[in-house]
Amino acid sequence: MLAGQATARGWSASRKGDAVGAEAEFKRALSLCPGEAGALTGAGYAAMRRGRLTEARGFFQRAVTADPTSYDAVAGAGMADFRAGDLPTARRRFERALQIVPRDSVALSYLARIPEQEVVAPRRDHVRPPTTMVVARTGKRVIEISDAAGRWSPTWIKAVNLGAAVPGKYPSEFPPNDSTYERWIALLAGMGANAVRVYTIHPPHFYAALRTWNIGHPARPIWLIHGVWTELPPGAHQEKYDDARWLELFRGEMRRVVSVLHGDAAIRRSPGHASGVYRADVSPWTMAYIIGREWEPYSVVAYNASRPNRTSFRGKYLTLQGGNAVEAWLAEQCDYLVSHEMQEYNAQRPVAYTNWPTLDPLVHLTETTKAQELALLRARGETIVEISKEYDNDAVGLDALKMRATAAFPAGVFASYHAYPYYPDFLRVDPGYSKARSPEGPSNYFGYLRDLVAHHGEMPVVISEYGVPSSRGIGHFQPQGWNHGGLSEEQQAVADARLTRDIYASGAAGAGLFSLIDEWFKKNWIVIEFEVPEDRKRLWLSPLDAEENYGVIAMRAGAKQAAITIDGDLSDWRGRPVLYGPASRRPGVAEPLELKSLRVAEDAAFVYLRLDVGHIDWSRAHYQIGIDTYKRNLGDTRLPHTGTRSPAGLEFVLDIGGPGATQLLVDHPYNLYRPVPIPGSNPPAIQHVSNLPFRTVANDAGRWDSLIVVPNRRRIGRDGRIYPAISYNRNRLVYSRQSDNSLTDWFADSLTGVIEVRLPWGMLQVTDPSSRSVLFGNTVTREPTSAVTDGFRFLVESYDPSNPRGGVDHLPRGTLGSGLSDPPTWTWPTWESPQWHAEVKPLFNAMRRAFAGIPDHPAPR
Repeated sequence: MLAGQATARGWSASRKGDAVGAEAEFKRALSLCPGEAGALTGAGYAAMRRGRLTEARGFFQRAVTADPTSYDAVAGAGMADFRAGDLPTARRRFERALQIVPRDSVALSYLARIPEQEVVAPRRDHVRPPTTMVVARTGKRVIEISDAAGRWSPTWIKAVNLGAAVPGKYPSEFPPNDSTYERWIALLAGMGANAVRVYTIHPPHFYAALRTWNIGHPARPIWLIHGVWTELPPGAHQEKYDDARWLELFRGEMRRVVSVLHGDAAIRRSPGHASGVYRADVSPWTMAYIIGREWEPYSVVAYNASRPNRTSFRGKYLTLQGGNAVEAWLAEQCDYLVSHEMQEYNAQRPVAYTNWPTLDPLVHLTETTKAQELALLRARGETIVEISKEYDNDAVGLDALKMRATAAFPAGVFASYHAYPYYPDFLRVDPGYSKARSPEGPSNYFGYLRDLVAHHGEMPVVISEYGVPSSRGIGHFQPQGWNHGGLSEEQQAVADARLTRDIYASGAAGAGLFSLIDEWFKKNWIVIEFEVPEDRKRLWLSPLDAEENYGVIAMRAGAKQAAITIDGDLSDWRGRPVLYGPASRRPGVAEPLELKSLRVAEDAAFVYLRLDVGHIDWSRAHYQIGIDTYKRNLGDTRLPHTGTRSPAGLEFVLDIGGPGATQLLVDHPYNLYRPVPIPGSNPPAIQHVSNLPFRTVANDAGRWDSLIVVPNRRRIGRDGRIYPAISYNRNRLVYSRQSDNSLTDWFADSLTGVIEVRLPWGMLQVTDPSSRSVLFGNTVTREPTSAVTDGFRFLVESYDPSNPRGGVDHLPRGTLGSGLSDPPTWTWPTWESPQWHAEVKPLFNAMRRAFAGIPDHPAPR
């Protein structure tokens, strides 16, 4: 009833032209009943009127799903699709609207403006040129480019990888035709990049934007390196590379890519793929192809075992001798791609297949396979506690050097590697790499690249992916600090610029920075289990997930004008509700121990807390904020330090003891990991294993843990040498102003007595804030499943660190003015379309300087 009343008020406000009031009422209705079709429809119109098309389309889609017979929902969805430039979808919407309301004038007027056919036949007036077009070719350790006069010049590739999934979108949902691609290409050019690398086919307006830019900037075009994406092959071990259906899908994608580049394609709508009519010929600026993906080592091992006699390939353009089955298969696919472009368009360009250090052709003695590791550990007398889920990172190799171009293929072959400085672990522990120095100083990464380039001789080696992310969470540590996360945006900028220069110094032919934008849908091994439902990860940003934070462009949560910054400036808290307070001062309580008020806010990345106290003096007063995230009857009812009893079970306690002494504690049963001694280890070692079943339980033990994460597990080399694990306390909070450090977690202003904190949702073990889902494991399957919470409850206590027992002041205060009373529930609205804004990181200027310092046309090396 309450949801219906709010919906009615929303429509009333909408009819009066009050878009702001209407939106507020519709969202109030949805917070009470998320599936209310009328409220979803109204919210869609309100968002559309305020220019937020992505959000509007999300509301309308939910409304149509909830009530497919609603004319208002279907027509509204059509209007939003039309404004977003998605004409085929808009046409289908309005055709459906006419089925609901025949002869509807609104639907008819829109249909009159939309072409009837979704796509047209591909252009067939092209004539295969009599002369072969070769715009790029491989030289000695470099790619060469031809100018208009036919002169060849070596070109060092300064590329940026382009993924295009903005917040709220799947990776196959590309930006609309709204000048996004034009802005991105201009930004790349301004950064000094000379190439963009894409993994798959983008919509027609990407190629049109690229062609327009290059025609307008003939002296400094943005070259295109195009990929041909595929999923892994079928089979129990994904080893059936010869499966006819799967192979035809891969080759069909090759044919489409070639046609797209020549502006000669019409691709029908298909789930997970771009579509439309492609008329922008970008082949004159397409430098190279990189086909495939990072192949999984178990897949390569299995196919090689199934085809032991497949060791060579001889095609018209490429040959291979002395290889393994996958190497021969890859040579065949590269030859197919080259053959198709030559047959249809009499053009060719250099070709490579995707590779990575896990499958490089080098031998790494510090890296054991899982079978080798288990055998060596058992030989030491150790008992295996928990088996690692990691790949075998040196079980098999793929060597591009075995693939040779024939005389018919002057464009040539190069090697392409996705090579990051922090993984696999042999980059960290190999003795030779540990001693390596680039021109700028110690660099394990340079040591590896130097060996990789040397192995390939005169074949160009392009490091087509590299970089470090500006995430709070860390996926792997690296000796020079070029970690898989845990870097501020300033540190990311310095590191990526240094990596670029080290790649150049290694003799590589070019570098492809990963990536242009942060992408929320990405997942990292250290957090993926705890981000469920998986399908909704695109709707929120996890600062703990390194994979989401590589971009030159940050995709920040929340509207820019509503963002809270942790910096002591309280203006961004203005108008936000107070959860507790302002409380009257308790007689006899020293000013530093006095609690005044608590405020709570949120966006799609963080929960924000503002605690106002009488005065800040860390020698006299510490504070703890208890947080109940799921069911007040579950969790720990005893606070740390003071032993105070809580009226609600708590999963977390924010322990604020000053700079360097503040962390988020987790109730022991709800900790994600537990330390277990490794029997037989010498010297004695522990292993942090999964603390199944990942479920909060009722208790009053008062046992509170730090959250220790192990990014680099304990390893053993083939010679029996042990490499200890590297761990860290992920929940220790970083103190600073946010303007000084993008990783800032909290700041306290001694002048105002205000403490500001932001906690990533994942730190509170929220698996999906957009649906209010928290971690609550399955006791049968022992898997980290989720449950929907009604909200959080917060309790605040101050205490004297020299005499902590019992605490001093509390929020909410008990009925007699002391102790804790039962806390209210704080909740937040769910969402299907996140609010976000984009900002360029310091990485832009750092890469502009790094690219400027590397010659575009280097001398032979």
